[in-house]
Order: sequence, then structure tokens, then C-alpha cells
Amino acid sequence: MFTFSVLFGVLLPVQVVYVQAAHQPYDVRKIIDAFRNPVDDLKLLCAHRGLRWNGTAENSRDSYFRASEAGIECIETEIHLSLDGLLPMIHDHGLGRTTDIGEMTGQAAYNPYTAEGFNPKVSGYNFTGLGGIELLRLRDEQGRVRDEYVPTLPQMIESIFDSGMDVVLQLDFKDETAIEPAYWALKHLTNRAGVPANEWCIYKLQSVWYQMPEVFEALPWVQDAFRSGIKLAFIPVYDPEYVAIFDQMESAKLFSQTNYTISLEVELRNVGGPIQDILDYTRDESSPIRTAGTFFDTANFSLPADLHVNNTLYTYVEGKAPMLLDAQVGNSSSDGHDYRSDFNWIIEQGYQWIITDTADEWHSRLERQGMRNVSRLIADERTVVDGALAKTWYKRSGWWS
Repeated sequence: MFTFSVLFGVLLPVQVVYVQAAHQPYDVRKIIDAFRNPVDDLKLLCAHRGLRWNGTAENSRDSYFRASEAGIECIETEIHLSLDGLLPMIHDHGLGRTTDIGEMTGQAAYNPYTAEGFNPKVSGYNFTGLGGIELLRLRDEQGRVRDEYVPTLPQMIESIFDSGMDVVLQLDFKDETAIEPAYWALKHLTNRAGVPANEWCIYKLQSVWYQMPEVFEALPWVQDAFRSGIKLAFIPVYDPEYVAIFDQMESAKLFSQTNYTISLEVELRNVGGPIQDILDYTRDESSPIRTAGTFFDTANFSLPADLHVNNTLYTYVEGKAPMLLDAQVGNSSSDGHDYRSDFNWIIEQGYQWIITDTADEWHSRLERQGMRNVSRLIADERTVVDGALAKTWYKRSGWWS
């Protein structure tokens, strides 16, 4: 079956994929354990901002619910700090692309491709009160305003509790000052199974912020977690952009020896490129850390495969027309190519978990290759739900059959 998508004024054929998946009764503690321990028959998937296509706004309750109903075990999300100290779940530093701030204030709606229109910073607005972020509605990937409002991190955790979702979150902080407030806001929250939120909300932090364990462990909120017996789950993010700033290999080795570091995110752009040594370290059988993850980027809009150019793809760049990944890679690659849009390349590098905008399609493709044995994540005395039950209601457009 084929449908058509309008992109840049051209009708493009897009194949409809029926995803055979269903909400699974996962144990979040088993998911966290799977981040630590690699197995050949299971690749973990993190839905980037939820399953957010076909009119579903990113970082919305609906996108989270859809991810859970599609059997995805992890959702990667972004956190900012508002002027009044709350934690809106918004990807960008500005409010323009993902909300109706322009319409609500009587100003020009923001155009993310030209950077024209109203796009004030999240940090400059209160979340509550007259004119607050809580009154703004979310936009979908086509820029359409949806009847859903911006949630805070605690509100999303409460929604996960209320709906009984069995997922873990990767908290990707866009603002370093939001990290400690997030810890305190989550300290007394749990999922439906009673597991503390601070044990299944993974703190995925840029390694450049806390380059060595002693710096991280001295933070007041980390000290509180240690005293309180909270089993923090931490993932440092290593990136070629940090090569000239500090010794990332030494950092990775030291963090891997701690009991709170569950994995490493290694954003390698090409084989043999900067930070290859860190990925190799996770492959060493003697390494305390045996898993690594990366990000499969398909941007903030749907693009069919036939728009690939020389095995790279177009992605969103703030204030510009879509740009090829290779045009953005710079010194982060040693051969001028960014391979992170290549499914097979990611699998060949041995990554155990992947953050992706198309987690449902990844699930289907990995399942066919024998790498989605989610029975390892199922709660005791529960069984895997037959994914075929979901195909009658959940579908999305994509380019993988």
C-alpha cells in the first residue's frame, strides 16, 4: 500500500508500514540491567521524543503513549529549566518551532527554516501563570497546532504512572542547570510498579560537563542519591566535538569503574574517526563497560529514502534549509562522511542500543534479524504480548518494508 506525502511542494510516494508490536509488561529494572549487559539477540531501542509522527507532537503525552503501545522500552527526551524553576519537556532552546507561542502572543509564527518569526527562549518564560508555557499548545512535525499542552517532567512521570506505561526514560538535558532540579522533582515519584523514578530515569549527560567521576560524585544531588540508597543510572555522552577539550578515553575508563554508570553513548561518525578508541574499549572483554549506544538521526520531518544523496540524508538545521549530514560533519569524521544514518553501519559497529526517530521501524527490522528478544525484559510471571494484535490500529508511513 502506498500513500503520498507533500514535501517542498512535491508529491512523494511513501510506503505504509504496519508495525506488529504491542504494549509489553516490561520490568524497568530489567531494562536498566540490559543497558549494562550485552546479548546477541536484543538491541535496545529509545524512541527519540516518543513516537511523534503522523500528527503526534514530539515530547507529548500522546507520543509517549504511542511509544509504549508499540512495545518500545525506552524514550529519550529533552529537559529545560523555565524562569520559575520548572522543567518543561521541550527539545529546542526556543519555543517557536514546537509550540504556538507566536499565535498566543499575537506575533508572527516561527519558521524554523528561515529563523523568521517569534522564537523566545524557554529559559526566559515562566511555566505557570498568565502567559506561561503551560498555556502553549504543541505543534506536530508539519507545524500544525495540536490540542495538547507542554508537559513538565514530573507531569510526564505522573502520566506514565496513571497509564501504567512500562518504559524507562533517557533524560537529555539541554540546560545543565536543569539537572539538579530534575532529581529533586523526581525523588518521591514512582512508576505503577513502585520503582523510584530516579532509578529508571537515566541521567544521560554530556561528558564535557562532568569530565571525571570525582566531579560528578561531588554534586549535592548525587551525594543525596548515595545517602538515600537511590540506584542512579548514568550514561556519559562522548562526542568528537570534545576531542580538543579533554581526555575522553580516560574519562570513559574511570566512569566505567563506577556502579552507577550503566553504559556509554559514543557518537562516532565513521570507522577510524575521532573517539573510535572509546567504542573499541566497550568491545574489550576485559572492560567493565560492555555496551554503547548512538543516535540514528532522521531529523524533525519525514523524508523518504530516495532523498538520500551518496548514502547520507538531509536533517534539520535551525534557521536553514535542510542540510545533508555530511555537510555538517566537519572534523568529527576522518573521511568526511557521517554514517549514523546507516542502519547496517550502526549494527556492524556493535552498538547495543540506539536512539532513533523511527523506533517502530527499527523494532520491525531488528525483529526480522533476530535482535529483538524482548522476553528478556518482561516482568516476572508475565508473558510477551503478541505484536500482531496491534497491527489493526497502529500504522505509520516510512521507507522500510
